[in-house]
Formats: sequence, structure tokens, C-alpha cells
Amino acid sequence: MQVNLIKQIGDRHLFELLRGSFVALFFKAIGVVSIFLFMYVVSQIYGSDGYGLYSILWAILVFGSVVAKIGFDSSIVKFIAGFYAKKNFKFIKRIYKKGLSWITIIGVAVGIIICLLSKQFSVYFFESDEYADLVVFVGFLVLPFSILNYNAETLKGLKNITAFSLFQNGPILIITLMMMGGFVYFRKMPADIMYSLGGAILVLVPISFILLRYNFRKKFCVGAGHAKKFPLTNKSILKTTMPMLYAGSLFYIMGWTDTLMISANMSNADVGIYNAALKIATISSTILVAVNSIAMPKYAELVERNDYLLFRNFVKQTSLLILLISAPFFVMIFAFPTFMLNIFAPDYVLGREALLILACGHFFSAVSGSTIHLLNMTGKEKIARNILLVSALINVVLNYLLIPKFGITGAAIATASTTILWNALAVYFIYRQFGFLTLPFKVKVRK
Repeated sequence: MQVNLIKQIGDRHLFELLRGSFVALFFKAIGVVSIFLFMYVVSQIYGSDGYGLYSILWAILVFGSVVAKIGFDSSIVKFIAGFYAKKNFKFIKRIYKKGLSWITIIGVAVGIIICLLSKQFSVYFFESDEYADLVVFVGFLVLPFSILNYNAETLKGLKNITAFSLFQNGPILIITLMMMGGFVYFRKMPADIMYSLGGAILVLVPISFILLRYNFRKKFCVGAGHAKKFPLTNKSILKTTMPMLYAGSLFYIMGWTDTLMISANMSNADVGIYNAALKIATISSTILVAVNSIAMPKYAELVERNDYLLFRNFVKQTSLLILLISAPFFVMIFAFPTFMLNIFAPDYVLGREALLILACGHFFSAVSGSTIHLLNMTGKEKIARNILLVSALINVVLNYLLIPKFGITGAAIATASTTILWNALAVYFIYRQFGFLTLPFKVKVRK
């Protein structure tokens, strides 16, 4: 009787994973198409230089946003799942408001700092202060972009994957392209890419608040919970969010060290070529991101309920789903690397070797399954932070040594190597903590 009950519950979680993953994958597919369409249009109008300029400014914006959110974009999913599991529904809206207050204060501070250092950023990345005004514009975007990300993650925690997907890169880039059309009609200046991006963010922020308000009313956040007093102090909240901030910052360092170091040592065109290869390489791990949007709150919920058998089965199911969908994309990249790069611009073919190397790293990430996110959602944030810290330091050293010698191929070697490293370490520590491997197939491990 108990086995049948477990099977029924497990099937329900699998059904939620498949149903939610289908929705997430649908929007992720739109996002991938949007990214490549955006890359194609920008490359055709502004060349690899224009795309390189956008990539560097986008990196500054993302870093500012990571700091401004101080880990709340990840922890809000965990907090919501915990309150939901204990049926303390009334606290969900309260923790959201606390996070929003912190993000607003820190987002303003980060934006001001970027504006004050705009000339220094411009000189370091572009070797002149020509783009200082654009860096200032990026500083103004930090707060609204951070809030947009935070609202999207809150919707994910509330399991509204459709709404969550509306605020990912795909819709942002589609609106950006529409706004760029107006600029191109009158002029063709690379700076207009960022102005259009800023317009897209400002359009989506109020929409995200409207959808959040609707979800709070529709679901359960107004209802009474079992606990009478809000159980989290500011200290306990920051104890959860800060390791996630560190993890997010380290993810950023690993994700953008290559781009930023290429910009410091090579031309904007090289940055554009490398980022084109990087975007194509990430196709095989896009499924990982989509499935994680469903799996993250489920990990936290199952561990909160101490359902470790279901937790293990769900992790294995998630990993298998990721592998089955990722493998064909990996094969496609290896079969047609030159063709895929040549679609966007002839000079992008120079990134062929980098593309193949990066694809290997991202495919290993897909095979490993949900690793860092699993640790973050199950109370092992410090382990995730330490893994990423070691990997980020190695990533910086490898990029520093390899880029001057091998150019963008060296950057690809550094990035792929550290991607494999942090995934392997995470798989190992998950085994140590929970007694199973996240890999989607059986592996005999000597104890």
C-alpha cells in the first residue's frame, strides 16, 4: 500500500516535471530563436564590432544586477517552496516584499557606482572614454533589470512557468529588435542596441508587477497560515541569500571572464566572434536551464518534506530528460559548426574551434544534470559557493594564461575546462551529501 502511494506521488511529480518542462522548453525554444535572430540582425547591421560592444555592455549590466539582487533571485524560489510545503501561505508575499526592498536599495547603490566609474570602465574595456555615456546608461538600467529578474523568479517559485518565461531573454530581445527597427530607420549607430534594450526592460517591468499581483490574488498568498509570527529574521534571510549571492557572482565570473578578458586583450570584433560561438554552444545546455526552472522549487519542496526517496527519483528523472533532449543538439553542433557560424557573418567562422570546445563543456554540464541549483535549493548553499569559488579562480588563471597565447580558442579551453570541473565537483559532493549521483544512468560507486 505504501509502495503504491509512493509510486503515485512520484508519478505526480514526474507529470509536473514533464508538463512544466514542455511549457518552459516551448518558451526556451522561442528564446533561442530570438537570441540567434538578434545576433543575426545586429551582426548584419552593425557587424561583429557592434555585437562585441553589446556583449561587453550586457556583461556589465548582468554583473551589476547579480550584486543588486544579493541572492534573492535564487533564494525566493527556496523560501516560497518552504512556506508552501508547510502551508504558511500568508508569508510568501511578505518575503517577496522584503526581497524587493533590499534589491531596490542595493540596486540604486550599484547603479550609482557604475555611473561614477563609467570612464574607467570605458577606458579598460574599449581603450577610450568614447563609450562612457553608454556605461552610465547601463548604470541606470541596473535597478529595473534586477527587479525584472526578481519578479520572474518569484513567478517561477509560484510555479507559473508561463509567466516566468515571458521575462526571459527571448521576449526581451524580441522587443529590443522592434525598438531597434525605429532607430535603424533614422540612423545606424551601435549605441542604439543598448537604448533599445533599455526600452524593452522598462516595458516589461510594469507587466511583471501586474502578473505578480494577479498571481498573489489568484493563488494562496492572502490566506491564513499555520504560523502566527513570521519565522524569518533579516539575519536568517541574509544567511540564506548571501551564499547564493556569492554563487551568483562566481557564476558571473566564470560566465563572463572570457568575454571581458578578450575585450581587454583583443578587439570588439573578436568579442563578437567569440560570443557568437558561445551562444551556439549553449544550445545543448539550454534544456538544462528550462528543466531547472521546473525542478528548482520541487527540489526544495521534497527536501523540506523529507521525501528523500522521491527526491532521488525526481533528480534522476530530471537528469534523464535533460540528456535525452540535449544530445541531438550537441550532435548537430559537431556536425555543422562552420555552417552554423557562417549563417550570421562570414568572419564568425573564425570561431569554429572555440565553438566545438565550448560545446563539449556545455554538453558535460547537461549530462551532469542539475547540480549547483540542487545544492542551493537543499540547504547546501555553502558547498555550492565553495565549488564555484575554486572553479572561478581557476577560470581566471586559465583565461589569463591562454588568451594572450591562443586568442579566443584559449578562452574556450579555459571556459570548457572549468565548466567540466565545477559540474564534476558538484556531482561528487551531491553524492557525499545525499548518497546518489545526479547522472541519468546507473554508476557503481565503491563505498
